[in-house]
Amino acid sequence: MKNIHVSTTLSVLLNAASIACLALGYSMLSSILSLIAYFSAIREVSKYTSWYQFGAVFCSALLIGIAIEAPFRVVPFIMLSLFTGAAASILRIVFFRFFTHTGYAWFEPFAFVVALVFYVCGNLTGAYAWQAWAFPAPVILFSAILAWGIIKDKKQLLSHAEGGYRVKIGQPATEFALPDQDGNLVRLSDFKGKRHLLIIFVRGDWCPGCHMMLRTYEKNNERFKSKNILVMAIGPDPIGVNRGMVEKLGLDFKVLSDEKQKTAMVYGVQLKEYDNDFAEKYEEGIPLPASFLIDKNGTVRYVSRPDKEGEFLNPSLIFPIIEGLDARFDKQNAEGKELSASTGGSSEPATQNTESKETIASLKKQLNNYESIIDQANDSILVIDIVDGKIHQSNPSAAKLLEYSKGELEKLSLFDLHPKEYLEKSSRLVADVWEKGGMIYKDIPFRTKSGRLIPVECSAKVAPFAGRPAIVIYARDITERIRLEQEINEQRRIIDEKSKDITDSIEYSKRIQRSIFIEKEKLKEYAPDSFIFFQPRDVVSGDFYWFTNYIIKEDLHAHNGYNYKAGTSILVVAAVDCTGHGVPGAFMSIIGNTLLNQTLSNLSVNSAAYALDFVNAELKKSLNKNTEDAPLRDGMDIALCCIDFEGRRLEYAGANNPIYIIRNKELILLKADKQPLTAAMETEVKPFTNNRFELQKGDTVYLFTDGFADQF
Repeated sequence: MKNIHVSTTLSVLLNAASIACLALGYSMLSSILSLIAYFSAIREVSKYTSWYQFGAVFCSALLIGIAIEAPFRVVPFIMLSLFTGAAASILRIVFFRFFTHTGYAWFEPFAFVVALVFYVCGNLTGAYAWQAWAFPAPVILFSAILAWGIIKDKKQLLSHAEGGYRVKIGQPATEFALPDQDGNLVRLSDFKGKRHLLIIFVRGDWCPGCHMMLRTYEKNNERFKSKNILVMAIGPDPIGVNRGMVEKLGLDFKVLSDEKQKTAMVYGVQLKEYDNDFAEKYEEGIPLPASFLIDKNGTVRYVSRPDKEGEFLNPSLIFPIIEGLDARFDKQNAEGKELSASTGGSSEPATQNTESKETIASLKKQLNNYESIIDQANDSILVIDIVDGKIHQSNPSAAKLLEYSKGELEKLSLFDLHPKEYLEKSSRLVADVWEKGGMIYKDIPFRTKSGRLIPVECSAKVAPFAGRPAIVIYARDITERIRLEQEINEQRRIIDEKSKDITDSIEYSKRIQRSIFIEKEKLKEYAPDSFIFFQPRDVVSGDFYWFTNYIIKEDLHAHNGYNYKAGTSILVVAAVDCTGHGVPGAFMSIIGNTLLNQTLSNLSVNSAAYALDFVNAELKKSLNKNTEDAPLRDGMDIALCCIDFEGRRLEYAGANNPIYIIRNKELILLKADKQPLTAAMETEVKPFTNNRFELQKGDTVYLFTDGFADQF
């Protein structure tokens, strides 16, 4: 069975029976069943790994604790102890991509100690029977044995890795001939000139971590195929075991059988003496987890780091190197053919040596040019190892910026250059750069040798370096830029404050101006079919409307206007356009509104034209009282009408602003005098024309300023 295995399924059934016993009150029987279920699920981890198993393990541990503590109302120390013990036993396998074989090796010992503390506290503080001592003990003891095994495993793997693997980058890969899971013999030379190979050494079917690793490579297998990469695994198990593992894990690549571990020994990944109680016992020792990328020519292009043995779990580290394999192979073949043609097929050592020396000299020249460009760059340049952040190369600008010598700098890692509080962000940054291929960031400062923090803008890019993927960082000191930005922001803040003060003042001016104007709706009381459209461009307006309903107190006889009887109701309306916009225009509108109000109490004003004459004269007086200042020439254009609705008569006078009358869909224009109301003293004062017009039913009269047209 691929997805459900016998021992795990038995564990689930035992847990179900345990729950039933717990419901019926048989706590001891429930504990026994869950304890058997726990080790039944754990037993199969060495052969298969799935969330199905992980869930069964944790459920079993929790059920043991519930069965013991359910009758008591106490702090669930026993349950916490069992849960922590289960975590110590299984969590490394659950999150193997994170933990790897030996990463965070302190976790299991720490979890064991915590579980032991909970176990002792629970038994000392709770009034339990002997079951509380007996049933959790095997779980905690197992976690202790596993913790000890992890510590030994790390020591053995890292000790063997100190000298590196025997086959290194740039060297020819050693030939091998091994049977696959179907018994077919596979040779390295079978693929020469045809396909690139990715060889993965695994420790055997017993190794849960190897299962995780093989599944990871299987997920990426299609991507490898698209790059002409053939993935193959090599392990110490016989053909039949490998066949079962391939079927069980659903692998679409070959697993070769290296029972005598001769290939592992030749490649330098054999650990001859391996002490681990949980591992399968092989007479020849055990292979180390490792991966080798071999191109079509049979040359090794990538080797997983022996001092970072968990690196082999991340196949995406190989992808940047893969990109150029085919191009490199074609180029080498082309150069080989060209060399053969130019020498006429000769293989004389002297000729070959001469050409080799010329090639080496050319490469040295290119290298010197490259280093010269790097050294002369104004920006700081750092080449960072993608796995541990170690600085492989730097330039003088980086050394100067960070106050180190070049030699000192290249003994550090990227994380040494970042403040401690940024270490978590630094780790995420490396992962993000790797995932995206590159990025620009400026939220992590550099710390110099003297401890000074320097804000920098960094452009990070993934690139190959010495046959391995690396991160190239171009860093630029942005201290001055930040200072200028702060100055600009401060100036912007001051401007914003002043702007707010000015805006607040203008808003208050608007309230004052609007309080002086009569409400627009009031006009409908005098002329129900009327409307006012007033939409200032600015907060305050230089255009304004004015109207009043005036009752003639005594008979009125005007020589240039109509005669009115006492008691006649006259609607006086005006549309006024003052010079200027915004605040200056608003001041003029207040003056204009005041002067128009004064016409109502002046007995000499008995027509529309006389009203404009009065305002014109008073405007000159009002704005020319201070003779020391330059004379003002401000003023206003206006259209003013006096309408007798009962007598259907209209008087109109205009300063530059005409009025329109629509009668039977025809436009009638009453022209204005071509002069403004102005404060300019030198302007010749001419009386305004008083226009009289007989209205008919259905006539529509329009007064407006040029502000309406200005909106368009």
